[in-house]
Amino acid sequence: MKLKGKKIACFVALPHHTRFLLPLAEASKKYGANVIFFLTMSDYPFERDLVKNKVAYKYLNNYTNDEGREKIEKSYDMFMEEWVKRCFSWDGFRHWSLLEQERLLSTCFEEYFCLEEFIKREKPDIFLALHERNRWGKLIGHLSNQHGIPFITLQEGDYHESRLSFSAHTEYSTADLLWGEATMNMLVSHKCSGDKIVLVGNTHLDNAKKMYLEPARKKQIKAELKIPEGKKVLLFLVDLEWGAIIDGVVWEKFLDGLSDDIVAVFKWHPNIMRGSYLKIEERIKERAPSAVVLYTYDPYALLSIADYCVTLGKTTLALEAVAFDKPLFAIPSRDGKKDYYVEMGVAQSVFPPGNWKNLYETIENGVPEDIKRNVEEYLRQSFYRLDGKAVERGLEVISHILECRQDKAKGKGQKAKVQESRVKSQELGVVNGRASFIIPSGNDAESLLSTLTSLSQNVKYPDWEVVIVINDENMKEMLSGVSGDIRIVDSQGDNISSLYNKGAEASTGEYLIFMKPGIVYFKDEGLLDALKGGVAGIPLRNPDMTPYCLGIGFDFNFAPYFIKEERQSDRATEGTVPDLRTEQSGVVESGLSPSRDAVGGGLIGMHRRVFESIGGFDEGIANHLIEVDACLSAKDKDYPVKYLPDCLGFVFRETFIPPHPPLTKGGQRGGNSEPMDSGRAAERQSDSQPPSAESGDEWKQRIRFFAKWWGKLPKDDDYIKFAGDLLKV
Repeated sequence: MKLKGKKIACFVALPHHTRFLLPLAEASKKYGANVIFFLTMSDYPFERDLVKNKVAYKYLNNYTNDEGREKIEKSYDMFMEEWVKRCFSWDGFRHWSLLEQERLLSTCFEEYFCLEEFIKREKPDIFLALHERNRWGKLIGHLSNQHGIPFITLQEGDYHESRLSFSAHTEYSTADLLWGEATMNMLVSHKCSGDKIVLVGNTHLDNAKKMYLEPARKKQIKAELKIPEGKKVLLFLVDLEWGAIIDGVVWEKFLDGLSDDIVAVFKWHPNIMRGSYLKIEERIKERAPSAVVLYTYDPYALLSIADYCVTLGKTTLALEAVAFDKPLFAIPSRDGKKDYYVEMGVAQSVFPPGNWKNLYETIENGVPEDIKRNVEEYLRQSFYRLDGKAVERGLEVISHILECRQDKAKGKGQKAKVQESRVKSQELGVVNGRASFIIPSGNDAESLLSTLTSLSQNVKYPDWEVVIVINDENMKEMLSGVSGDIRIVDSQGDNISSLYNKGAEASTGEYLIFMKPGIVYFKDEGLLDALKGGVAGIPLRNPDMTPYCLGIGFDFNFAPYFIKEERQSDRATEGTVPDLRTEQSGVVESGLSPSRDAVGGGLIGMHRRVFESIGGFDEGIANHLIEVDACLSAKDKDYPVKYLPDCLGFVFRETFIPPHPPLTKGGQRGGNSEPMDSGRAAERQSDSQPPSAESGDEWKQRIRFFAKWWGKLPKDDDYIKFAGDLLKV
């Protein structure tokens, strides 16, 4: 673990956030990390659980000074001058008093500049928060990007229903650590970046089960709650809607029919106002004095002593009850239309309230077999693993990101690669003006032949060569029948960066053109001129002429995607070669959207000097991100990256489809753009394993890209275009 001496800043936005962050924080300390918890002043006691656990913390609001106060006041005054004009031009603001607006907005300005001062004083190496969907998460995300500090987020609860805010779950996250496939699929369907997602499991639940299910601990909890020995415990898990009902008659219905040997325990939702809760508690106690009604109590302690659980509506605790191996019964949400857990087959219905038939049958005969099978599958989808190692997996992600940042800052390995590449170039004797086409063989003979045939028919350069890097022994026999000046290089594996680098080492050209097999080379007008001292790419189309990749852009999540929209500038600037350095900010002229920030899609060229300067392709990055990485590396050294709209290539067939394909919704935007490596990769998505922290190095290769370039990645802030159909009601 690369955590020693690193400062991890953990933000707590609600008391229940603490239970997910503390295990990571405590474990990271054991590896030598310095952890600082910070929070904001609020109407809600966010620090409550930190105080309870004797954890030191700091308020953001303490990080201010005279200069900060002046910034807050000046910025606020400037903003309010424009804000008030808008308030009185839209009737909707009549429902939100100016007093409330002023309070919230002034607080936001104060928190922004205090966080900026916090960063200057504390100098954190990484930010850690439960998620980024609230205002504080976005504030941390924005400033973490501004200051180049990685930002790791987690999953808040069981994401059992669709919410528009899910689309912003990975906007600023460098890595988003989730419990399992169910949440991953939910977020990907909301256009979150699959490349940023890593499945690690629930960082609290693993340890909670170990701690609370010990017999001595369970006995202690029952004694504390005055629950008599020998009586069964029926735990009611109350959601937000049910928790707001004060009418005592409603609660009497739940208690009717329960035998005297069952103790009813109610765990209230934490977001219910305490005044309302006290009235409800009084109503229940009037009907059942032996009932235990709790406003603030460790929910996992209650799950450990429960014999059976009843969920009222949808709650994360229902999922966690199942993880605690508790038989689950369910009452629908207040609309009464859908019984979520019953329809999933993981709970039995006890609706309407007071209908305890299924409960008593289960007490008598055990949980039905079909429910058991459904629960097993439900847990598999909801949690990556319940093996007690979620915290270790989370720490591995944190450590990997910090290591990547450190390597980038020190240029680790790059200088050696640059020198090695230059020495080999001198040994080979590079020929000025020669173009080297470097192609990994892959394992699809037809695709490779289509590429080689297109080169023989369409390359017009007086001096060129082909270097094929064989990574599948079966391809050698096929190539024995191919004539022409072809150099063969043996290699292994399907890491395209490694294959490209080995091909470049064996080449003798001044200009290096890297192609995946299956790309048909058709028209290259001006390509070599564009490669002089830089990087260049061309439009790639499908056989029916529909766009496959017209350059690469970055979306709302800072995630790269293949552009499939025709640009006016491509038609208006025939004969010119756009330099993408002018578009790096992501801002484009009116009507020329989307921004093209990189080139590739299966064919990318560069001058040998550029290749050597950037140290070749980064072999630690996922295949579908290496072209973008190379473009960013070139720009970082002030080499031009150009897109040649007058050239043309075709995609005969996609090759090198990864065993764990990038999640295909992650980079999507409105319009015709598509994420990286879609197509057949999408078809195979259902057969792939989740991108967990234990599935080899796959997740490391994706996360390395974002860790390496965090703070320098372009971003499209047009959320309306990005969200697209998600905004339809």
